[in-house]
Amino acid sequence: MRKITPLPPSEYLNAGDSSTDLPRANTLAVVGLLALTALTFSYLGSYAIYSALIAAQIVQPFQGADPRPRWLLTSFCILMLVFIVFGEVFRRLSRRDFRAIDEMSEAEEPENWR
Repeated sequence: MRKITPLPPSEYLNAGDSSTDLPRANTLAVVGLLALTALTFSYLGSYAIYSALIAAQIVQPFQGADPRPRWLLTSFCILMLVFIVFGEVFRRLSRRDFRAIDEMSEAEEPENWR
């Protein structure tokens, strides 16, 4: 049986203090995953759901030109735009919160504080 020994306090008290603990996310990988997600949802909305509705005889198939590729492109662009807007909003909120934390840490304590 293996004996479990506790970590010394010096190893867990300062854990997470350094900003170099975790590697920074690769921007191209994140944008690629968001594009893949947008493409997946766009496909599901324009092809899969429409085909399921046709199979269930809820809607009739289109006569003439198929509008699904246009639906796919439109929904992909809209989803990517939504992802970009949310990313920018969260980035600005994070920056504002970090500024507020920095201001709190640099604030002077009043003389009669204690």
